[in-house]
Amino acid sequence: MNVWAGLLGAAGFYWGLPYLVWQRWGLGVVQRGLGSARPELGLTFDDGPDPETTPGVLGALGEAGVRATFFVLGERAEAHPKLIARLQDEGHEVALHGWRHRHGWLRTPGEAYADAVRGVRALERLTGRRPRFFRPPHGAWTWAQMAAVRRLGLVPVHWTVEAHDWHPRHGPREVVGRVAGSAHPGDVVVLHDAGPGGATAAAALPELLAELKARGFDPKPVGELRGLRRGAWRDLPKRAWAATVDRFFDRIYRVEELNYGAQSVFRVAKGPFPGPVLELAGGGRVVPGAPAAELHLHSERMARAGEAGSLTAFRFFKRSMRDLARALRERPHLADVQVFWGVSLFGEVLGPVGFRTVELPPARRRFLGAYMHFLHRMYGGTPLRRVHPTLVYIDRATLLERYG
Repeated sequence: MNVWAGLLGAAGFYWGLPYLVWQRWGLGVVQRGLGSARPELGLTFDDGPDPETTPGVLGALGEAGVRATFFVLGERAEAHPKLIARLQDEGHEVALHGWRHRHGWLRTPGEAYADAVRGVRALERLTGRRPRFFRPPHGAWTWAQMAAVRRLGLVPVHWTVEAHDWHPRHGPREVVGRVAGSAHPGDVVVLHDAGPGGATAAAALPELLAELKARGFDPKPVGELRGLRRGAWRDLPKRAWAATVDRFFDRIYRVEELNYGAQSVFRVAKGPFPGPVLELAGGGRVVPGAPAAELHLHSERMARAGEAGSLTAFRFFKRSMRDLARALRERPHLADVQVFWGVSLFGEVLGPVGFRTVELPPARRRFLGAYMHFLHRMYGGTPLRRVHPTLVYIDRATLLERYG
């Protein structure tokens, strides 16, 4: 019994702890660009180079004028040096994926360490310089790999958006929908340029890159993302809150994200309007029980915009107003919504974009004010000098007249 407990403990320490700390929590690894409101994406490809599929990927990138980061395998790089030369000639970033594509959990510590060292030496010979970034096969980290990364002076990189181009049920259309529909500014997207994923990625890239650009995104190599830094312990409370509390309430209240563009900030939850009676600018009223949608903001996007200044945050909000009108037109379940409403700490500045305000009862105002200030600080906002939430709303006719 003690032997089995010891083995389980050792396995948990060697495999389980790195999985949580680096792969899930992102501590000590780069997963995204932070501290910038710019709509950038880190575009990355794993597992190549492959003469069967890498040229197709490079061709699609070249047609779109996009550069990316390629996490290459040393073994394949030595077998296809002309592809490595082409990557460099076309301005792409060459990073290390190891020597051979094998899951880190299936290697001995010595083998895992030596694999990274051998891969670095191969790329140094082929490119004339040491790679800056390292990502292990399958994103599976172990202590030995991280020790090698530190010894070699590499920067460990993970991802935030996985295209699933390798999945047998994911064709080009599914890859486009998955990446474009879930990408946020600063994300690192992982696709593949080898194997089944390479063929799917090459076929998906023309539409995917066009869609990302239409949404306002600027795909680029990881090394060019602004605010690039490794995840830190101070990031954990925000991530834990978003992964548990936010996700729980989103499911309970069926909150959906209107992710139409890189700077979209609205999330909505349809439901009967709770009251009070609202007077409309053109006459008429919205009464309790009327079809309505409650507005929520994408906290992290607004926090990033706020880091660039209050004017940038307001611009994000104003640009997103067209998302509400688009949702009325394109989402059948929202077609009968009479009013979009929410609670805001900045109601007094929303008049120019069409919102009207109503004072909240004192007890509710104090409670919501404390909660909203807490969320503001949780997502990295600076302390607020004034906390005075009000109910804000915009009716259907006003929304469609201005933004429809």
